[in-house]
Amino acid sequence: MNTTTGHLTLKDIAELAQVSRPAVSNWRSRYNDFPEPVEESTPRKPLFDADAVVAWLKQNGFFPEGAEDDLLLASLMATANLLRNHLPVDEIPLVVLSLLALDQDPAFKVSVEFDQITGHLSGDTLGEVKRGIAGLRITDYARAANQVVDRFLGVGSRGERSQYGTSTSLSSAALIATAATTVGSVRTVLDPACGIAGTLLGVGAATPEAELFGAELNPSTAALARLLGHFADRAVTIHTGDSILDDPFPETKADLVVCEPPLGVRIPREQLSQLARTFGPTRALHSEELFLLYAAQHLTAGGYAYVLTGVASTYRPQFKEHRQQLLAQGHIEAVVELPAGIYSATRIPAVLWVLRSRDAEESLLIGASGEAPETIPARIAEWLTAARNREAIDVPYKAITLADVVTNDGSLSPSTYLAEPLSTDEAGSEFDSALQSLEATNKDLMRIRTPRVTADAIPTSTTSTMLADLIKGRHFTRINGTYRAAKHLESGEVYLARPNRNAAPAFVEDHDAADVLRPGDIVMPRISELPAWVHQDDGKTWVPSDSVIVLRPTSDEYDPDFIAACLNATVNLDTRGPIPRRHPVARIAIPELSRDQQAVIAQAHRSLDNARTAARQLEREAEHASDALLNLVFSGK
Repeated sequence: MNTTTGHLTLKDIAELAQVSRPAVSNWRSRYNDFPEPVEESTPRKPLFDADAVVAWLKQNGFFPEGAEDDLLLASLMATANLLRNHLPVDEIPLVVLSLLALDQDPAFKVSVEFDQITGHLSGDTLGEVKRGIAGLRITDYARAANQVVDRFLGVGSRGERSQYGTSTSLSSAALIATAATTVGSVRTVLDPACGIAGTLLGVGAATPEAELFGAELNPSTAALARLLGHFADRAVTIHTGDSILDDPFPETKADLVVCEPPLGVRIPREQLSQLARTFGPTRALHSEELFLLYAAQHLTAGGYAYVLTGVASTYRPQFKEHRQQLLAQGHIEAVVELPAGIYSATRIPAVLWVLRSRDAEESLLIGASGEAPETIPARIAEWLTAARNREAIDVPYKAITLADVVTNDGSLSPSTYLAEPLSTDEAGSEFDSALQSLEATNKDLMRIRTPRVTADAIPTSTTSTMLADLIKGRHFTRINGTYRAAKHLESGEVYLARPNRNAAPAFVEDHDAADVLRPGDIVMPRISELPAWVHQDDGKTWVPSDSVIVLRPTSDEYDPDFIAACLNATVNLDTRGPIPRRHPVARIAIPELSRDQQAVIAQAHRSLDNARTAARQLEREAEHASDALLNLVFSGK
């Protein structure tokens, strides 16, 4: 099969050639005949002519055997990519899926949202995409539609509506798997925060006779959900609106409710007070807590609800009264604690709530926070079923009563009840080890030398220049970080430079070689007063996150360590608000000093920074030893 006219991204090329993304960048630098980016692409997001790329791969022996079958997907992506420089990434699927539906059935009625989005496109661009789709001669439109959604909204996408309900979403897969344990005789399925309806349609596949209802706040996302329902050949009712503030299904009772509500959204106080008649006391409740109450209220007799929230909903004092009431009324069958990495867009640990219609005599708490995120969809149904039958499983669980919850100040956090106490021997060993580490760190601190200079030796300046002027004067190149962590990657070759250098490592899958940090690059966090630092070669490949700015030296007039020290200076912080923040680049002052004078300051600052780092390490070790001491004291209990 021949490819259609269109464009391929570096990621598209890597997938077609069955190689890593960096391998494609390597081909670009090694081979002079590698196709040049098309005119309308950008240096940071290059696009390549699809036909030219395929021809080059075949000519150079990089086109894998059997890859002809992958050309349809590559060609579809090439066609969709014609829209990349004309539309936001997360609007492309709605346009492409609408055109797929028209290609399948010319009488298909497109949505108002499609007309609104394409109103900003030229007739030539839209016509080129239409012709490209027609040239593909697609037979499986449902598969094609899902491939487009996965590519533009799946894990690793930079779209604002990314991940929710795609086939790569672990959270959606976990909800579908657990809901499948109670699909018998289900006639009605409801998802009050359905997104693109991936979870709703996934559950619907196991309940072919059931009516499917969903609600979504964003009109374009709701339109995309309807399109996916169309391609799945399922009658699905998707309401555009807010389920909490204006319930579109006030009289609907569902046999099965599934929901992945938005996290941590604070409802304005005046709106919360209006909800009190529906949900009871609502002061300071978060959105996911309101959706839990909503799910419990919309169950039929014998119905089940599966709701995914952040772990804070199990212990937040503002939700305490509601947790205890749900438990007392027999609504909570189980709470399953899940690991960080289930959510595609955040590392917040999740919990899965299993709700019933007043039939639960005890509540099950299941602890799976130590499991690998990618294993959860395949195992969670097994754990829940075994716990329901009080059978042995390889994760801890426990049945609790209302009295247990009251004793623990209203907490339903599984870790509160499932933590295994250390034995006296284990606690003693931990304490001895902590003291040894503390002693070693203390010795290291004593060897640190403070700067051997006096105030008279430190150069000062009466004049300064603005960082923005240094950038304009081409002493530095400003690089705005754009990368986000690939949540499904627990390891990788390309590391993500984030504001908090002490955070757990994060990795990216798709990157441009031009964005790789170089020794001497200054990394400046965008938020709060977190310190800037100078990147050093540690043998790893780093790219900047979307929360940092990189200043790349392009002259020898300024010492990077001196500049970083100035960025961290108190005078460059705006302390007028409750949270100190660094001034914007245009207002950051840099003292005017010679290169030799800068070096004196940089050396002194490095010495002090080393002392500060060692002191913080000593503090952490002392805190660990203190905790180990008290664990030892209580181990006998």
